Amino acid sequence: MTNNSKSKFGYLLTFWRKKSSLSQQQLALTAGTTSRHLSFIETGRSRPGRGLVLRLGQALDLSIRNRNELLVAAGFAPSYPERDLRDERTKPYLRAVESILEQHEPYPGAAFNSLGCIVLANRPFRTMFPDCLRLSPEEAVDVWFAPGLHRDRMENWAEVAWAWIDRQQHEIVRTNNIKLAKLVERALVHLSDVERPEPPQNYPDVIGPRFRIGDKVIQTFFTVMKFESALEITLNELRIELLFPLDETATEFFQTLDYS
Repeated sequence: MTNNSKSKFGYLLTFWRKKSSLSQQQLALTAGTTSRHLSFIETGRSRPGRGLVLRLGQALDLSIRNRNELLVAAGFAPSYPERDLRDERTKPYLRAVESILEQHEPYPGAAFNSLGCIVLANRPFRTMFPDCLRLSPEEAVDVWFAPGLHRDRMENWAEVAWAWIDRQQHEIVRTNNIKLAKLVERALVHLSDVERPEPPQNYPDVIGPRFRIGDKVIQTFFTVMKFESALEITLNELRIELLFPLDETATEFFQTLDYS
């Protein structure tokens, strides 16, 4: 291991430890080492073994992508694979996601990657948001946040937009995802003249989009499904969002939606 790789690992470890507000003693205790050894590792005076690097990543509650980065910085091969969703080894999980989205019809549902790009979508979702498929992350942000059809037809657009910003900023703090941070910065440009709404007196149990279509207001909420125990990066970061009707008007709208 070179001095540069030691320095990089020490920097990363110190960064994540301080981000987690842990002392060297606290982290060492959780990871099963000594604070002296941890200090030597952070300053590059000692080399961590692969097992210790993995324990440190777990003790810091890092994402598996970030744990791979720690391993590489320490001079080891990554432990967690990253495959295309249509890889032969991930096909059983792909079929499960496809089945979930299909069974959710006539209500919209889609699967998103860590940058918010649509990976899969069912027919109702594609009918309601046809221009949102196959967009780059930057294009997707512009479509959702810039003035236009999607912004105009969502009655509580500001509320939903700020909720998205809050969720992504939380994810950035957790993962230090630089690409996601740039997308949030891009979205905030579109929100520069949009004030964060005050919570209404009768605050809803769940924030969900309210669409104005014709003379109807379609009230919805969504739930999220994830492969929480996935040890493969693509599956681990996949987010399946399922939209549900909040009232009879919304139920009737989706049940009569022509998505054939």
